[in-house]
Amino acid sequence: MKQRRRLRSSLFVALISVACTVVGVGSQSGTTPDFKNEFFRRCNTFQGDGQSGRNCSDLWDLFTKAFVNRTTCEIDRSDYSDFLNASISTPTVANKAMFWTKVYPFVYSFTGSRSQSGKYVTVVDLLPGYIMNSLSWCWSQESNDFNYTSCPSSRDCPGGKTASNSFWNATSKNFATLASGVVFAMINGSVSSGAFTNNSQFFTVEVPAMDYPRITEMRVVLVHNPLISFRESCSNFTLKTLSETLAAKRINYTCEEDPSEIRQLQCQLYPEYQATEYCSTSDQRSLNRYKLSTLINAAIAVSLKTAFSI
Repeated sequence: MKQRRRLRSSLFVALISVACTVVGVGSQSGTTPDFKNEFFRRCNTFQGDGQSGRNCSDLWDLFTKAFVNRTTCEIDRSDYSDFLNASISTPTVANKAMFWTKVYPFVYSFTGSRSQSGKYVTVVDLLPGYIMNSLSWCWSQESNDFNYTSCPSSRDCPGGKTASNSFWNATSKNFATLASGVVFAMINGSVSSGAFTNNSQFFTVEVPAMDYPRITEMRVVLVHNPLISFRESCSNFTLKTLSETLAAKRINYTCEEDPSEIRQLQCQLYPEYQATEYCSTSDQRSLNRYKLSTLINAAIAVSLKTAFSI
């Protein structure tokens, strides 16, 4: 799987305040500027500038068919079926599928990091998610064009049936049905309302689409924010509900809290964490070794460049 461009946040603390837990949904802003051109740019980039794969014009037609000239709050996830069927060629994602809830965009900083490259596949590593990641869109019947001023949030429509929310519901369910074997889930354990709740697509769409024996085990990575006092553990509160839900499906549940590779990346990305106990001595030593290695490699590169220019 080729590495994809990742989106990063400057502050992990912002994650717990985000009401929406899916990529690109929940904003009241209008359609992303230059939306059509961005769709084609991403579609071509994913496929190697259009040299192979699917016809982006055909995909655009199938995509827009789901919501153009439709009532704003009556878009169902089934309306995107033709687009998803035409754009996804992966028959299964075996032992690599990474799900997440309330940890966007940190999860992509982790799965896209050098040490984790190739170990996981997320919903934005497949063509539909790659194209629509962080974009917003909706249609205006009055102007017969995209509404670039304001789009409804999922809370504004009965059943959350907006163009973007229904798309992510459909894409998330599709991804869950492609997953097989061992699956992974990164979950925010610093949300006071709980990590596994019915305001996330992980709870309402993805976990319900998982079944045994296609999926045998879920390995949860529970991530905490050291600046927040609330801490959910692997075995209580809503994570207990998750383990019981999986047990009823005969899917094994394992969970690890704040593994070292997660803490190291957080301490690297967020300087405000480095003064906390969360960035332990061992993690700080690893971080210092990483920084030293980076400096040494940069110095070697400069020396080689200088040597060959003489």
